[in-house]
Amino acid sequence: MLFTLDVGNTNMNCGLWLGDELKADWRLATRRESTLDELGLSMGGLLAAAGYGFSDITGFIIASVVPPMRPALERFGVKYARQRPIFLEAHRQTILPLSYANPAEMGADRVAVALAAHRRARGAVIVVDLGTATTFDCVSADGVHLGGAISPGLRLSAEALFQKASRLPRLELFDRPEKALANNTIASLNVGLIYGYMDLVDGLVTRLKKEMGPARVLATGGLAGLIAAGSAQIDEVQPELALEGLKIVYQEDGWR
Repeated sequence: MLFTLDVGNTNMNCGLWLGDELKADWRLATRRESTLDELGLSMGGLLAAAGYGFSDITGFIIASVVPPMRPALERFGVKYARQRPIFLEAHRQTILPLSYANPAEMGADRVAVALAAHRRARGAVIVVDLGTATTFDCVSADGVHLGGAISPGLRLSAEALFQKASRLPRLELFDRPEKALANNTIASLNVGLIYGYMDLVDGLVTRLKKEMGPARVLATGGLAGLIAAGSAQIDEVQPELALEGLKIVYQEDGWR
């Protein structure tokens, strides 16, 4: 079975694949100081809860935007999964042609989600990944990554606001506001953050479509469902695009 791991700045998303079927997936908080044994304990427990073990893993591929974790992840793979993990790098993969000026600058997670989104859309696609940062990746109908945009993520924007405006109360971002015209501070924050972010996504997607032409829009990431619920541009939510893209790279890319 193939173990896929998408390591983001906030969360680590794990998936266990049997062929093209995602048998189990989990989301963990990213802890940069995690040791290989802490990783082994947490991931071993998740595997066991789903009825699997490290002995079931026959392949291991990672997309990571947290370089300090690489040594621990490598040792974890060798000690526990008995597999030296493959680290996806944008400039080394050969499936998704990149028009980026310097492909080495592109995050591996962006390659994974763009590749999976293009396979699902079967044509031109914009994938919006709503994580710590929100990334917009544009892929042409013939499968060339054209570029995109990056903006601060919703939670990151909210945290910056709470830190710099001391009189504003902290709030959790879970529900879409009932209306835009708010009459108290909590509701006003909720409206500004959530509706404001929906409009940011729709506005950027509209601009991108003007330059690249018609495209299907897929959303992924932890807040994809919340933002898609009020978006006029997002066509579909696919939470596991990064894991799916990693699976495609492992199965098809000869560079590994």
